[in-house]
Amino acid sequence: MTKNPNWNYPELVLALELYMLHRPNPPGKNSREVKILSNLLRLNGLADRIKLNKTFRNVNGVAMKLQNFRRFDEMFKGKGLRAGGGLERDIWDRFQNFKKLQKASDTIRKNIETKIESLND
Repeated sequence: MTKNPNWNYPELVLALELYMLHRPNPPGKNSREVKILSNLLRLNGLADRIKLNKTFRNVNGVAMKLQNFRRFDEMFKGKGLRAGGGLERDIWDRFQNFKKLQKASDTIRKNIETKIESLND
């Protein structure tokens, strides 16, 4: 099995939006919200012609990514997960304005929908 690619900008923006909606206690891997985000990210991967394996942006990975954001969150009284990339910090710093985050997330979702629709043409 090949290693999954690093999380990219649009994926992290969508994950941060979900985190911020439930800050500082993000939903877990069995939640409806994490399942929906996982499905969206997997569809995006397919649209980008990424060869998916069973772990690509699955519910476990999405839930873990949400936990990574806790390390930046002063509202969280723990440590959060230390693993993750530097892009997470950039996304965190850039989108502390929730309206700005929602606007970016909406644009990303529309772009994913457009890519998926173009596959059906």
